[in-house]
Amino acid sequence: MKKSICLFLIILFLSSALGIRHSAFAAEYVLASGDQLEVRIVGHKDLDTKQAIAPDGSVSLPLLGHVAASGQTLADFNNYLISEFSKYIENPQIVVYLTPRPIYVIQHNLDKNAWEVKEAKTIEEARAYAGKDYKGEIHYGDVIHVDTSAQPNWIADNWYRIITGTAVVVGIYATLHR
Repeated sequence: MKKSICLFLIILFLSSALGIRHSAFAAEYVLASGDQLEVRIVGHKDLDTKQAIAPDGSVSLPLLGHVAASGQTLADFNNYLISEFSKYIENPQIVVYLTPRPIYVIQHNLDKNAWEVKEAKTIEEARAYAGKDYKGEIHYGDVIHVDTSAQPNWIADNWYRIITGTAVVVGIYATLHR
């Protein structure tokens, strides 16, 4: 029993360390305009292309023309390309590389009233920019607004005025009530 548990834990560790979870990302990721695609047809270098998905959701591919890519998962788009290219090429082997849309994190420093925009290439990087207090969901292509410092504290900024005012009031009271 101990051996099977240890073996299971080793397999679980190796699968996460080797990046097997990225195949789940590829199956779940939905393409949208702004994603950078590189389509390679093995053995047909002249048909390879690298381009961003246009605002209308399409890409222009050799032999196929404009093809709708937006709204499909990466796996579905790859299968679609295989079926379409098989009309022109016998048993096409197609590899699609994806560079997802960046995530922009807009940080507002409340103390200095300064804004800074950071571009994150991964969700983990965006979470780091957003900070530990950010609880919302983050998706590729999002623009996230976060405050990076505490709200200005009137008492902390004006403590000397409070002490001075209190001293004046106490001095006037003591002078009048001798």
